[in-house]
Formats: sequence, C-alpha cells, structure tokens
Amino acid sequence: MAEETRQKAVRLFFAIWPDKETCMQLDRLTGRLASVCEGRKTKAENIHLTLVFVGEVNASQVEALCRAADEIEGHGVRAFDLVIERICVWKRKNIVYAEINEVPRPLMDLVEALQSSLSLVGFSLEERSYKPHITLMRNASCKTLPERAEPMVWRAREWVLVKSDQTSDGPVYTPIGRWFLKGDQRMINSLNHQR
Repeated sequence: MAEETRQKAVRLFFAIWPDKETCMQLDRLTGRLASVCEGRKTKAENIHLTLVFVGEVNASQVEALCRAADEIEGHGVRAFDLVIERICVWKRKNIVYAEINEVPRPLMDLVEALQSSLSLVGFSLEERSYKPHITLMRNASCKTLPERAEPMVWRAREWVLVKSDQTSDGPVYTPIGRWFLKGDQRMINSLNHQR
C-alpha cells in the first residue's frame, strides 16, 4: 500500500512561465553565464519564476489545488511586468539567478492569495518570506558575472501549476493547469485595436 501511495504522489509548484521572447532572452543570458561560470545551466524550457512551492502531494489533491487557483483567478489579480536588471550569486547554494529590480504589488498579491487559499484547504507551505528570483545556473562557480546593459522586461499575463519529475538529465516540468491574470487597460485597448 505504501508503494502504491508513493507512485500516486506528484511534486508540484505554481509558477509564471516566460513568453517566447523573454525565454529566448533569458536563455541567451544563461549561455553568456555558462561562458564565465562552471555549473549546470537551466534549460530554456525550464526557466520560470516560482510563486509557491507545494511539494509532494497525492494525485487526488491536484483537484483541490486547481479549485483554489480557480477562486484566485475569479478575483482577478492584475497582469504585471517584471524588470530584470541584475545577475546575482547565492553562494551558500551555488546558484546564479536573475533578480527582479522592483517587486510589483500584483506579484505579491498573487503569491499571498495562493498561500492563503492553499492553507485554507489544508496544504502546508514553506514559512519563509517570498523572494522572487529566476534560477539560471546550479552548482555554479563563477569568476565574474556579466552586467546587464539594459533591463529585460518579462510581461506576466498568466500563471501555471507545474508537475516536476526528476530524470537523469535533470528536472522535467509539465504544466497541468493554467490561469490568466486580469489585463490592464492598455492590454485591453491593444486587443480591441487588433480586431
């Protein structure tokens, strides 16, 4: 029975995935880092910003996670932009990451709404404060880091629930749910003009 339960457990987290253009920019940046740092670079398809790490859950609990996310989407957390301007090293964990210059209020609203909703339906979450970052390299040893000449803007318009599977080639992330952020007036106007 314990073996059967383990097989049904899945490792999940909520995240924001970059659009294609931002993903390509971050992948190029990761390539530049790999030229000055030893370590394992994050594959382009795995670059993301974690919102809430849920951890190992029973497959039957996935529906409860999706319902909690539906509630949040229904209350309309606004879309936002992330401005990436700095590359940093977390020496204790040997991680090179991109840092967000100014944390947008809607990002914190989304994280807090997720934490609150998931706690209400019985999920235990990490209790440390949220520090948004985009992991670019792991097991990194760097002599120098490239400076970003210009800020990179990541337009966050949706968020996803992701299943994480560990393989011999590293993690494989599979989105299993998707929710949209409420568009701002400029976005709505732009869509109206395109019709």
